[in-house]
Amino acid sequence: MRAQPFVNLNILCYNSANMKSISDEDLRNEAPVSPQPAEPVDAESPAERRARRWFIGGAVLVGLLLVGLVVLMVFLSIDAYQAAQAGRPPSPGSVVVGLLRDTAIVFVAFESLLIGILMIVLVIQVQSLIVLLRDEIRPMLEAANETMTTVRGTTQFVSHNVVSPVVRWSGYLAGVRRIIREVSGLAKKDKQT
Repeated sequence: MRAQPFVNLNILCYNSANMKSISDEDLRNEAPVSPQPAEPVDAESPAERRARRWFIGGAVLVGLLLVGLVVLMVFLSIDAYQAAQAGRPPSPGSVVVGLLRDTAIVFVAFESLLIGILMIVLVIQVQSLIVLLRDEIRPMLEAANETMTTVRGTTQFVSHNVVSPVVRWSGYLAGVRRIIREVSGLAKKDKQT
């Protein structure tokens, strides 16, 4: 005979269409089920794969462009150096190198300006975080600490004034009941003999 389950599993199931009624007979006749290997879960969606391919392709393209730019700068620098050694007027290579140098200086200046602005924004955000912690979080922590202190005091009060006397009286009553049971048991034995 099989024991009845303590909890009705049909109530616990979110999708009742997936649950079927199984009788005790079905459970006894059912063959043991061997665990099936888990199917591999596809970790990324097609959109993620496509985005990753675009990212890798873009990174390769930018890398090739940077390598090409470095090679071009080397050739133009060699041309400008040779023109300066020969005492000729500036060559097209030296003009390009000069333009690129000036562009790099402007770019670095703009980048420094942008970094300065972002640092100011960062300092403002850190300041607002400090204000939030000081004005919002600290009072909540103090209130939680106060609540814990109150709960601790309440539990000590209840333990000392309610639970301890009840346990003590329950022990006394259990002892009295046991004594009465023993005395009545002796009286019954005396009557039987």
